[in-house]
Amino acid sequence: MINILTVASLFSRGQIMRTLKCFFPGKGFPTFSATGSRCALQCPHCMGTPLSNMGDISSPDALRAHALRLSQQGGRGFLLSGGCDSRGAVPLLHLLDEISRIKETTRLLINAHIGFPDPGDLPRLVESGIDAFSINFPICNQFGEKILQVNNAIERYRDTAEELAALGAERVIPHFLIGLATKEEEETGLRLLEEYGTEKLVIIAFIPLKGAPFNERAPAREERIVWFAERARKLLPDASIALGCMRPRGYISAETRLMRDTIDGIVLPAAGALRALEDEIRVERIDGCCALYL
Repeated sequence: MINILTVASLFSRGQIMRTLKCFFPGKGFPTFSATGSRCALQCPHCMGTPLSNMGDISSPDALRAHALRLSQQGGRGFLLSGGCDSRGAVPLLHLLDEISRIKETTRLLINAHIGFPDPGDLPRLVESGIDAFSINFPICNQFGEKILQVNNAIERYRDTAEELAALGAERVIPHFLIGLATKEEEETGLRLLEEYGTEKLVIIAFIPLKGAPFNERAPAREERIVWFAERARKLLPDASIALGCMRPRGYISAETRLMRDTIDGIVLPAAGALRALEDEIRVERIDGCCALYL
């Protein structure tokens, strides 16, 4: 048996490498929109602009066709997203019967962005067989109201996450958007996740989107991303933490630092960061969505 001191010595000599999950969702793991290009909320940082780049599965027939084609081509699964309705929920109820059939007849994995559903809808969402539920963490109620256009967002997040877990959902993944709130607000949000006993976290960072009111704002800065990820690691020492797909690119120094010893996974890592760490970490390549494998 190798004792702790021996393991520490081996790490220091590079004989045992830390494993980092690197996610490369591509054609085998596309993103679909349950609402086409429509979003009722029109939040100022987004305005629904990313929806136009997603496959439109707003009808069960469209979802069936896309999923069948993906399964026949050997795809691994898909991200089910979409715009929100006026309540702040991604409307998925009309697709749940088809989702159940997909789960029963294929091996496709499904990660769903659900927004903030009505409590009465949660049992059907879990029963459908969706594999992971991704929820935008609202940081604080003021941020939730101003940016996400949702009132009482912290309470709604907490109640949604707790009820999903109680219903048997195994993967409920908060997505924490940094770069639009203050550092103090982000710190407060992290402490709430610590209080909730959060076991998994995806960090995303603001990037300006053409056509949205916040288009003129600067993207989240490199040092801010490093600060937040390292703070998250300190407050959530046992959580699985990933740097998600929505973030500014080209931050090779930040990605290298975080990949070395802070995060457990990263979506589409910079090639320069991978090269810099090739003798220090072992890469586990996954052609899928990070929320499904954290």
